[in-house]
Amino acid sequence: MTLDPQRLFDALQNSGLRDFAGVPCSILDPLTTAAHSTGRYVAASVEGEALALAAGAWLAGGQAGVLLQNSGLGNAVNPLASLLIPYRIPALLIISWRGEPGRPDAVHHYPMGAATPSLLEIFGVPKWVLREDSDVEAIAAEAVTTLGRRQPAAIVVPRGVFGKGPKTEWQYSPANQIAASAEVCFGGGELPTRGQVVAKFVEHCGKFATVSTTGYASRELASYGPRDQHFYMQGSMGFALGIAMGVAWQSPEEPVFVLDGDGALIMRLGSLATAGALRRSNLVHVVLDNGAYASTGGQPTTSPGVDFATVARACGYRRTARCVGVGGLAEAMEWARYSAGEGPALLHVQMSPREASAQERPEQAPDEIATAFRNWRSSNGHSMLLPGNAGHQHDAVMA
Repeated sequence: MTLDPQRLFDALQNSGLRDFAGVPCSILDPLTTAAHSTGRYVAASVEGEALALAAGAWLAGGQAGVLLQNSGLGNAVNPLASLLIPYRIPALLIISWRGEPGRPDAVHHYPMGAATPSLLEIFGVPKWVLREDSDVEAIAAEAVTTLGRRQPAAIVVPRGVFGKGPKTEWQYSPANQIAASAEVCFGGGELPTRGQVVAKFVEHCGKFATVSTTGYASRELASYGPRDQHFYMQGSMGFALGIAMGVAWQSPEEPVFVLDGDGALIMRLGSLATAGALRRSNLVHVVLDNGAYASTGGQPTTSPGVDFATVARACGYRRTARCVGVGGLAEAMEWARYSAGEGPALLHVQMSPREASAQERPEQAPDEIATAFRNWRSSNGHSMLLPGNAGHQHDAVMA
């Protein structure tokens, strides 16, 4: 006898878990299909991004599950270890188990198959392994209850536990992107420093929910004093956009900003495609580009060869702009503020690689940062309505 995967999905829904993000696996295909059918599933570009989306969903007051193949568990280790665990952000991972020792499988599945239980144990993630005789309703209820202790948990699904149902006939449709507006350019004067850029961001957009990438971006933003609406990352490089998407996913009527870095975004350019597909009009993506990995010694990135705005438009962003001089900063940040409601939007800010003395890391512990943001969103976030931007226009100022 095999388990009916619909039983597990229904049990998760009945336990309060209704939103999912993930990367497909044939073993979990019935669950992915069921999640898709509810309209509350986000197809992530990589497993780590799915964890970041779930983290953002929790920060916004929700709770999401993550569907992934165990071969992709390695892609999820970084946000698991440096985001979910230190910030005490709960998410339920539903992991297929290919290469389980003692079961026939493709040779390339065996290394990760043997390591899967140990990886979860190393990180202290409670797990339940489904078998043909498992009480799925009890397991689902217990796993979701575990999330209340603010820790990730996992349900592991070995090959063969789910019976083979009818093959899903997925419908492919050509891209139907919303036409992007023409790019706007703001400029004048020399390239701004990071301090100047963040100062203008705080002045124009600082009252809204913001996710800042790890490194000097978060340190600079935190130097203005702890603000509950700001989520300061201290790890999980490359996943700031994923977290912000999760917040925007759960809070579609509230502006959500992300302060990203050129090196961090290059790590996860695939997230631009997810943001374009998710089409959250309240999401504004500000990329701080100094061409360097500043906090690790200033080593150069490959950003001089990357046109972030063009890539974003090709991925479905509705609005893009760039700022290439300190004289255009104020107007660029006003453009960003009024793009909330017309996004997803991306502002590419070119900065000087010169750095002032480095700011210290945020004084708050990671779990305190997460708690403050979630509490702010539940008590004050709903008052942060989208700016009234109908008909708001900006004239381009060319450098």
